[in-house]
Amino acid sequence: MNLRLLEPAQQELDEAVVWYAEQAPGLGDAFLLEAIRAFDLIQRYPQAWHPLSGSTRRCGCGGFLRARK
Repeated sequence: MNLRLLEPAQQELDEAVVWYAEQAPGLGDAFLLEAIRAFDLIQRYPQAWHPLSGSTRRCGCGGFLRARK
């Protein structure tokens, strides 16, 4: 399975990394590493998570949460 981020998702990921980096030193890097780990898991086990719709599933990101604007 190939995984690619659409431009809006890439922008949201970039913003989340910046937001976490502003919260504490090193936290942005930790979040990005956790996101990359989640991407790897999604590629290896694409059916492993709870379906949200016919073509969408949700994979958590190691306990990282971020409030939306």
